[in-house]
Amino acid sequence: MYSLSLKLLRYNFFINAFITFVIKPANITRYGLTANEVTQLTDFLTAWNSRFASYVDPITHGSITIDAINTVYWVGFPLTQSIRHKIKGNLTLTLSSEEKAICQLKTGDTVKSNAPLPKNAPSLACIFTTSMMMRFVALNPDLPFKKAKPPYAHAIGVKMAIVGVGGVPLPSDYVRLDDETETIFEVLFTAGQVGKVAYIVAFYINSRGEAGNDSMPYIITIV
Repeated sequence: MYSLSLKLLRYNFFINAFITFVIKPANITRYGLTANEVTQLTDFLTAWNSRFASYVDPITHGSITIDAINTVYWVGFPLTQSIRHKIKGNLTLTLSSEEKAICQLKTGDTVKSNAPLPKNAPSLACIFTTSMMMRFVALNPDLPFKKAKPPYAHAIGVKMAIVGVGGVPLPSDYVRLDDETETIFEVLFTAGQVGKVAYIVAFYINSRGEAGNDSMPYIITIV
């Protein structure tokens, strides 16, 4: 039995609003986007919407469409992240509330200078698995029966390494995934990764962006 990914459903709403907004002629100039970046964004959105329609259709939803949407996600995610960081890092811009909301930026938020460096690491548990998608919960080791981050934790960082059966990843094999603001999050895979082993590591991040200690890796075979 297959299941839809909440991460992909949310990402669909985000990218359709975000890309449509940033590729408006006035915004291309405002954000300093290159012709290549605009082309990449436009092509990605076209590919995404085509694959997403098949992914959410009960008639066509299955391993083929799951692999297709996960594959295009891993192409588009770093692209949209780089454009968001480019906009946020442009110190000549004063972003409106609308821009911050559409781009999902928190530019200008107050940073607590006395926020402690996170020391404890979250404890990971896989709570749901379906084809090429896993759902995890990052539990606070001090309060394991509450689905909440510690007071000092602004977000949860996640990184992943994928190796063959019997392999052990090197530190350089880990790829940083999107930071999570909720304790329950999803990790997506492609058909080419099925049968391999994923090492998932999480850590708390304070309001200054400083990372705490890594959790013990959660080791699981990709299905």
